[in-house]
Amino acid sequence: MTGLMPTIKTTVAALMICGFTQVAFADEDDADEDEFESPLTACRSNGTAIGGVDSCGKIWKLTSGKAELKAGGKLEVEVKGLVLDDASVGQHNGTPDGVDAVAAAVICHGPTGATVAAQLDPVPLSKTGYAKVEGKVSLPKGCVGPVIVLRERYKGKIGGWLAGTGM
Repeated sequence: MTGLMPTIKTTVAALMICGFTQVAFADEDDADEDEFESPLTACRSNGTAIGGVDSCGKIWKLTSGKAELKAGGKLEVEVKGLVLDDASVGQHNGTPDGVDAVAAAVICHGPTGATVAAQLDPVPLSKTGYAKVEGKVSLPKGCVGPVIVLRERYKGKIGGWLAGTGM
């Protein structure tokens, strides 16, 4: 048994060195790898606020949508068919109505709750509900359980979320 102890100690030391080396170079080598990737879900207008961001005022639908947050801070969000799904809007049902742009925001959970940690500038939302948002965000250390939301720009003001991850 005593002959086994030096072998175990050597193995543990080697694994620790390899692990620390991998961690030390993780940011440089993995800058383009996905840290977070998730499909998006449309807002159902049920009053669910996320990180201080109110929900949409009407029901929306989404053909497809995906959000990716890479380790280096690169954020990419793409939606197709993000349009109203609410008969109460009449002829505007199936369109984005007055929403002319969307802004992607990252909400982080921390010791004081969930808050918007970063937000990109708005990009146009087409009449068919297509938008692609790309940019770099800087998140605080300790950003736990990030949620990505697309916020509406309506009448020139950024408002509630229309689609989000983790719903």
